[in-house]
Parts: sequence; C-alpha cells; structure tokens
Amino acid sequence: LAMSDEFAVETTDAGASKYTPVQTSTMKKGSHILIKGRPCKVDHISTSKPGKHGSAKCHLVAIDIFTGKKMEEISPAHATVHSPEVKRVEYFLSSIDDGFLSLMDDSGDLKEDVRLPENDLGTKIKDMFDNEVPCIVTVLAAMGEECVIDCKAETQK
Repeated sequence: LAMSDEFAVETTDAGASKYTPVQTSTMKKGSHILIKGRPCKVDHISTSKPGKHGSAKCHLVAIDIFTGKKMEEISPAHATVHSPEVKRVEYFLSSIDDGFLSLMDDSGDLKEDVRLPENDLGTKIKDMFDNEVPCIVTVLAAMGEECVIDCKAETQK
C-alpha cells in the first residue's frame, strides 16, 4: 500500500474566494470592490480632475454586501483595485437543524454549512418551514464568506 492510498483528501471552498484586478476609473455604481479585504457593492463614485498636484482621484462609497456597513476608498483613477467574484445561488430548503439550514441544489447535492440568519429574514424562513411551505433560499458567496440574502415560496414549474 502506498502512503497516498490510505487517506482520501477532499478540498472544498465556498466557490467564490477569488478576485480580479480592475482599473479604478472603470468602476460603476453597482459593481463590486474589495475595501479593507471586505467585499462591497459600489453605491456612489466621484472623480476629481487631474490638477497641479497629481493625477485624477476616484472617491468610492460602497456598502459591505454581508454587514451593510458603509465603506469609503480614495484611489488614483489609473490605479488597480480588486473586484471580488460574487456568486449568487438558489437552493431548496430541506430542513433546519440547530440554527443551520440544510439546503439542496438543482443536482440534489446537500449543503449544510449555512447559518440561519438572526434577523427578520431568518424568522420568515423559519415560519415558512414550520408551516411546511416549500421555499427557495438565495445564498450570496464572496471571498470565502456566505450568507442568506433572500427567501421565497417555491412556485411549481
């Protein structure tokens, strides 16, 4: 027996832990940016003109997609910023165990590592599950972090 035959090593990730470099001047409202390592959605962008003391600057105001906190960044227009890959996936809710959701994707694979939100959305999901309403849960993933952002009743196809 070879050493590699003894253990089956599986590696997984959240599926969206990457980011791509983007020029600051190409950012638009609604695009995603990394500010202090946090994935954010650009809310407002203003560009100053190049002046006597240097190049044009872009002032970006963005909202953290997971916490909702407002973040700001000032960067030269020609500089490179990071844009995270944000993935949005819909799952069918199969059960709730100890504050974690048991979700099933289209191919029938189970995902059991997403926490039930501790807000109105979490209450809505729990109420729908308790009343046996089949529901679809939307999960947002970026930079190795995931959270539930929406829930709706399943409509029969």
